[in-house]
Amino acid sequence: MALIRFSGPVSNFREETRVKSTQTSNLGYTQVKTEKEINFRVGTRPVSMKMPKGIELTDGDEVTVVGSDTGGGVKAILVRNDTIGIIYGLSTGVVLAWAVVLTLIGIATLGMFIGIILAPMGLFLFYKGFQLKAAHKMMAA
Repeated sequence: MALIRFSGPVSNFREETRVKSTQTSNLGYTQVKTEKEINFRVGTRPVSMKMPKGIELTDGDEVTVVGSDTGGGVKAILVRNDTIGIIYGLSTGVVLAWAVVLTLIGIATLGMFIGIILAPMGLFLFYKGFQLKAAHKMMAA
């Protein structure tokens, strides 16, 4: 997907916390994860972003968004709050490091079922990492 970049004032800012839990029946423990879903408008464009933590953004702040255009809005990869100068998004290095780890483990275990799952996940993370790298270049321009 092609990335787009645009700027403008924020309106209709909403931040929701989503809680996901999984329970392992044979080990008897529950794992709980939280994720922030951030929705706002830049001009007339609706923007959505999912992050592990919240972001510092309020109505009226000037932002620059880099993301992919979905039919009903923009799925943000990076958001820069131009008012305070902070960029929100994942680190390229972390995503690419996980891509290398998953791909190598997946290739090493291709003879087993787990390798068939991990190798494509690693390749997908490579795609996302390079997309994130391109988004950082667009943000810097």
